[in-house]
Amino acid sequence: VYHIPTKTYNTAEALMRLRLPDIGIVMPEYCIPIAEKNEYVHVINLIILNKACKYINECRKNGNILERISVNFSISELQEKNFASDVIKIIEDNKIPYNKIAIELTETQKENDFSTIQKVMLKLQSRGIKFYLDDFGTSYSNFERIIGLPIDVVKFDRSLTIMAGKDEQSRYMVGRFSDIFDNSHYQVLFEGVEDEADETRCKDMNALYLQGYKYSKPIPIENLCEFLEKK
Repeated sequence: VYHIPTKTYNTAEALMRLRLPDIGIVMPEYCIPIAEKNEYVHVINLIILNKACKYINECRKNGNILERISVNFSISELQEKNFASDVIKIIEDNKIPYNKIAIELTETQKENDFSTIQKVMLKLQSRGIKFYLDDFGTSYSNFERIIGLPIDVVKFDRSLTIMAGKDEQSRYMVGRFSDIFDNSHYQVLFEGVEDEADETRCKDMNALYLQGYKYSKPIPIENLCEFLEKK
């Protein structure tokens, strides 16, 4: 993830890919529905968190210090009884500072108890963990989530980045949303930045962070330190 003020890659997002013998890489849209059906998603996300923590340590040993890595969890997962303790244990077992981890909240269609979710978020925030709202502008991402929950970073979905490039009216509307968040002390990240035009447009719309194929395609976490050294 490109940080505009420092012109560096100082954060990253952990993505899930399943690698199977004789098949290769299986994308999330194929394996996540199976995991959801069998109630394995939370376990998988904890595995991703653990791997992210291990590689934060690896990068620190090599002198490449990322500000943080974000890991995706669904909003409904925060309602699970042991969510906070699960996250805390993994971070402490890996002996990394809490502020090296961010949690990206992905949307679900389930009804959520926002008072419980808010308490869990505040507990983890007090230790230094930041929270992102993923995919703002899509079906289940709305102002209720942002106003009702202690969000640090709002991630504008790729669809809004594309929309802003269509015409002046669309750019104005997306830009006004970004202005609202910026003036309300949220940090803004635009996803789906693919070329110089996207980058310039998003910079003009108060973006603090940019993410997309212009900067990097998804890479194996084992190659993260090498990527940072080259950049």
